[in-house]
Amino acid sequence: IRADFAESIDANAVHGSDSPESAAREVAYFFQTSEICSR
Repeated sequence: IRADFAESIDANAVHGSDSPESAAREVAYFFQTSEICSR
């Protein structure tokens, strides 16, 4: 993905959370519970 969409570090198209707590907060911001599949 990065090679296809990001021409520089400023235009990076990929994000990774810095902790499980941040990931949970970020996922809840972008997705509704019904949109998330369990693993």
